[in-house]
Amino acid sequence: MSNAGKGSRGPTLPRGEGVGWFGTAALVNAVGTGFFYPYQLLFFVAVTELSLTTVGAGLTVATLIALPAVLLVGRWVDEWGTKTVLIGAALLRAAVFVAYLFVHNVVAFVALAVVAAVAQRAEQVSVPVLASGIAPEGEVGRWLALTRVTLNAGMGFGGLLAGLAFVAGDGRSGFVTMGLLNALSFAVAALLYLPLPSVRPSRAKAPLSGGRPWRRGMFRWMALANFLLITVIVATEAGLPVYLIEELGTPSWTVGVLFAVNTVLMVVLQLPVTGRVEGRSPLRVVAVGSVLHAGLLAVLGLAGALPFGALLPLLIAGMAVYTLGEILATQTLAVLLVKLAPERELGYYQAFNQVLVGLALAVVPLLVTFFLTHAPAGLWWLLTGATVALGLAMLALRRDPAAEATAPVPATASGPGD
Repeated sequence: MSNAGKGSRGPTLPRGEGVGWFGTAALVNAVGTGFFYPYQLLFFVAVTELSLTTVGAGLTVATLIALPAVLLVGRWVDEWGTKTVLIGAALLRAAVFVAYLFVHNVVAFVALAVVAAVAQRAEQVSVPVLASGIAPEGEVGRWLALTRVTLNAGMGFGGLLAGLAFVAGDGRSGFVTMGLLNALSFAVAALLYLPLPSVRPSRAKAPLSGGRPWRRGMFRWMALANFLLITVIVATEAGLPVYLIEELGTPSWTVGVLFAVNTVLMVVLQLPVTGRVEGRSPLRVVAVGSVLHAGLLAVLGLAGALPFGALLPLLIAGMAVYTLGEILATQTLAVLLVKLAPERELGYYQAFNQVLVGLALAVVPLLVTFFLTHAPAGLWWLLTGATVALGLAMLALRRDPAAEATAPVPATASGPGD
């Protein structure tokens, strides 16, 4: 695992049969997400005619209700295969966005939001399983890196399309257009999954592990590390605009510049960096990536004492370092969470990880609003400490020889007609 030069050899683009369909489906899904995500609260208020407070509370409740169902989705992936779950989830999301346009009471809204949340998690559970089953040997990491490239590129393009939807319609009609186009994107993604084979981990010859991801040592620690890192990333995304604009009074374009730096670097560097670190100690890569997040977080903690002229270049440099850390740590953790899961229960183990991701998304709003209300700079020092602590924890785990035993765990792919 310490072959230092190995990662620099060979092409950085993922290879293998079906990679085009896989990448295109991921891109279309990302365009739909980017089209809707920045405007989701405004969308729900406009089409459902519910208040902003009701919509926010309803989404939180729906997210929490959906979490237990995610483990069941993992079992479905293991038994029915990735194609069935991915196509079903995409069609459900399309139907939900059409249904939102006809809902005007909170109970129906929450019910639809629960279905949408479960379907979204079903996709996130299925994609790593699909990649592990159909990617050639040694290519799983690059296939997963491709999903991150398409996510960032697609969300950026989707945001531009959302602006066009507002131009095309005034008031509620613009949001109706947004809902219909979002539904269309998920329907197209479902069609793009059709040529891909279906992966059914339950067909593997490996023995069952007992189905308790929370008791499987290294997988549990990597899932918890991913939970902490996702919490840091989402808290940064949510808190940075409010902190810079409302608390420090920086120009609003500052936030746009920083997120543009993040998006461009994620798209440009994800695959090359993934290729460069192949063959290196994964726990060391996670440790380095975790600590690099502190580059931006520490600058934000000190931002209140700096003039804007000095702060802006530090923020841009900090965001560049932060983005490199995000590429290293999140990508490596995604690969480890596939490799460390038992072959026959890969879907169930990925579902457990998605439950923790859902908990992170539920915790972040409370965390961010509390600190921004009571101790704004304290939020960034807390997140800085968390990333440094995570890096040290990865280095401590690396001292255990068993911790580096992360050989790939392939899943069994069935034919295209499955």
